[in-house]
Amino acid sequence: MFVSKGRFAMLCLAAFCSLPVSSAEEEVSNTVAQFENSEQVGKNTEPSWWLSSHETVSKTIGSWSTNIDSFLSGTERSQPSDSYLDVRFGTVLSGSDRSGFFDFRTRLKLPNTQDRLRLIIESEPDSLAPESLRGESSQQNGIVNSALKSNISAAVRYIQEDIGLDLDAGIKVDFPLDPFLRLRLKQSDVTGSWNWWQNQEAFAYYSKGIGARYGLGLGYATSPTLNFGTDFGVTWLDKEGLFYVRENFIIQHSLNEKNRMAYQLSFLQSGEQSIEPDSFLYNIQYERLLYKDWLIGQMTPQFTHEAEDDYEGTFSLTLSLAILLGPQYLH
Repeated sequence: MFVSKGRFAMLCLAAFCSLPVSSAEEEVSNTVAQFENSEQVGKNTEPSWWLSSHETVSKTIGSWSTNIDSFLSGTERSQPSDSYLDVRFGTVLSGSDRSGFFDFRTRLKLPNTQDRLRLIIESEPDSLAPESLRGESSQQNGIVNSALKSNISAAVRYIQEDIGLDLDAGIKVDFPLDPFLRLRLKQSDVTGSWNWWQNQEAFAYYSKGIGARYGLGLGYATSPTLNFGTDFGVTWLDKEGLFYVRENFIIQHSLNEKNRMAYQLSFLQSGEQSIEPDSFLYNIQYERLLYKDWLIGQMTPQFTHEAEDDYEGTFSLTLSLAILLGPQYLH
């Protein structure tokens, strides 16, 4: 049933990423020019290879979802599929160092199973504690290497929306295979311009042991285009015997229909008995819709200050592309 994780990642990479990895600046500038010029192509012109590839893969995702749903439920599907695949890849520059990353996530929704069952295939972060991450979770010395070393998991998710419950049972495709269980509870509410959310999670991996995570967030929208938010997260990992804590402060600003900005300040701590500061970082993310609503270019300059380096700042620049695929992105 499963394809090896290297082959699976390479298939995704080959389908949507024909960019050279030797120059990050050329990757982004050439790709942006190609996609923006393609917006000027007339309706009677043959679509470019990347448009055809996007349409083919999006239709395939919808077809797979429909067929699996019909097989499991014994009922023909009457509504269009809203399953999807997200692919994101790019380059991180820091001084003379350069690394790449490749992430993907897909959800196959099966509505005829009482809208409670999901088949989920996604890339797994290297760390079970997202509070400890300073940059991308899948950074390697190149995009191709990141794709080859991607950790992939496949799980069936049961959803009970009235109590905000998600239960995942699946396998992390690694050598050896790594079965896991995840239990999540989510609560949220919106009151006027204010919104809040709260997440509780417990997980158990055969290879990495057990752990728990708690998150709390608060947001305020001053206008439809300007939002302020803050969140707090803590993760406990039994095998490491450590707590990881993080606080984020975020401003999101939509400049227009195609351009968005986000400003983030984060404080990271960890410890066994007492929590000690590890680092703090701040970044600015610029995001642009390059084509319709499914091709997105991103640029993120960031400064990171580590406690072990006496908080001396380190600069990095992340350049990335995100591709969204699925029937809902066919226009």
